[in-house]
Amino acid sequence: MNMKTMKKNTTGRVLALVALLLLLATVLTSCGGCGSNKVELTVQTIDEGDRAAAKDAFKVEASEGVEAFEGITCGLSATELNTLAQLLSSAYSTSFDSQELMVAAYRGHNMLAADFNDKNVDPNASLPVNVDAAKAVIAKATTLVKDDTLKVSAAFYENMNEADVLALVNAMKSTVDLNSKGGFLQAIGTGLKWITKTVGFGSYIVGICIFAIIIEACMLPFSIKQQKNSIKQASLRPKEMAIRNKYKNRNDAPSQQKMQQEIQEFYQRENFNPYKGCMPLLIQLPIIMVLYNIVINPLQYVLGQTAALSSALASFCTTSRAAGGMGITMQQVGGNNTIELLSVLRDNAMSSFEGLKNFLFYSNGESVYNSLASIKAEIPNFNIGSLNFGAIPSFNNLDNKMWILLFVPVLTFVVYFFSSKVTRKLMNTQPPANSEIEKRQMACSNATMDIMMPLMSTYFTFILPAVMGVYWVFRCLLNMLKQYILAKAMPLPVFTEEDYKAAAKEMAGKRTVVKKTSNVGKVRSLHHIDDEDFDDTRDKALARKAAIAERERTEQAQKAEETPVAAAPIKEDKNPKSAQKEEPVQDAILEDAKTEDAPIENNNNEE
Repeated sequence: MNMKTMKKNTTGRVLALVALLLLLATVLTSCGGCGSNKVELTVQTIDEGDRAAAKDAFKVEASEGVEAFEGITCGLSATELNTLAQLLSSAYSTSFDSQELMVAAYRGHNMLAADFNDKNVDPNASLPVNVDAAKAVIAKATTLVKDDTLKVSAAFYENMNEADVLALVNAMKSTVDLNSKGGFLQAIGTGLKWITKTVGFGSYIVGICIFAIIIEACMLPFSIKQQKNSIKQASLRPKEMAIRNKYKNRNDAPSQQKMQQEIQEFYQRENFNPYKGCMPLLIQLPIIMVLYNIVINPLQYVLGQTAALSSALASFCTTSRAAGGMGITMQQVGGNNTIELLSVLRDNAMSSFEGLKNFLFYSNGESVYNSLASIKAEIPNFNIGSLNFGAIPSFNNLDNKMWILLFVPVLTFVVYFFSSKVTRKLMNTQPPANSEIEKRQMACSNATMDIMMPLMSTYFTFILPAVMGVYWVFRCLLNMLKQYILAKAMPLPVFTEEDYKAAAKEMAGKRTVVKKTSNVGKVRSLHHIDDEDFDDTRDKALARKAAIAERERTEQAQKAEETPVAAAPIKEDKNPKSAQKEEPVQDAILEDAKTEDAPIENNNNEE
């Protein structure tokens, strides 16, 4: 192996390692903000995403004999309250929102009542603590937990009073982390913020479209490298087809394996690596996905806030009015999608979020409120005219012209459908099929890709804000334009039928000559698929082929004589000596053709 080859192999390994690291970073970035809409039941020192740790860390600071609520002494001991706190935490892990129900009970509401309707709740009403509702929450939690050691009877919390309810509510509080750590992604998000504010005139849609143009410009060197690789592959197409045509209509495994081996050897002689064209794509994909996370999560990356603040805002917006929240039904909150949350924050006055100051889910609710108030003026505009593209297209929300958002998924499907066809036409480096079966398989595969990929993109536009659908459509159109320009500036070579014939003739003249050894005469393939390629077996293979053809003609003639309609007589050879001479030769050749597993005889001394 020469130094040039070693250098290329080393470069390929380095690029593969970079692509792998970028993919890993993409996964970690994508999962970094994932979570439920509610803040977990944790104390200040426990990560809000760790349920198991939260269960063990719940502690009630109140103890017997201590006035905990308006001069009322707790009716339960600290040990008993800690047991109930662990019970509620374990029940919360079964999708039972014990925190919301307990907070509502402290505010005087019984959300487990059959006639409860959150829409009828006055969030500003001051009601006494509903101890019976709190006991109902504990009873329900007891039926849900799987750990029998956590289950308690009604007698266990019979003496519960208002102070005990407050103690449990305080045990469930968590502290929202408001200290942004910055980082590389937030630096890029700051650039997007500047683009949106200055060049995009405050419109987030204009800003992310300009951002997409910058991304494509940065990815252009990778696209050029991919186009060069496609040109190289297309230039080898005639010779590759000469190899494929040699195995045309041979669908058995040995033939296909032999064909692939010859193609790989041909690529090696031409110093071409077909997988090299995938490397630019592998590098681009994680970069684009990371940048996509920046675009879809402007609260964290563009406005420089923490993921915990996003979760806190989501909890407050979706928590029932009885528990002190806004009671808004949102189509998707939490995770990395904060566009819909910011739309709610932008479209409502800060007075609507006053409840955050005393929101009993957090111990620092007032600081959360102040953080949101500080960024409200910087929230970008997600509208086009009066239509809010920060909302998610839905058939359930067709009021106030919101039905117009349904055109976004339709446009996404149409653009991606035609994009796949245009890209395949401009970058057609796929070799033609050798048989009808391969043609049908290739057509089926292309049709599947043409439908499934647009459908997948359309599905995502139904679960994400419409602004993301607009972003995808624009990027798809931009990518098609880039491919078209590259195809015109660096066109793929086009070959005529004469070029293919010349290539086939050239490849036929480069057949490998095998030196005679002790193995000469042995069949190289059980199917004799390559006997004509070697000097020591070519004559035998041609004779076998002619004998088989003669046998088929004889069988056809015999069948024709047996039919009611007489067939034309076959002209006999008038030379009996010639017939007697040819019969033994043909019989021997046919006998050799029947025995395919036997070695072919060859005289090593015969020149």
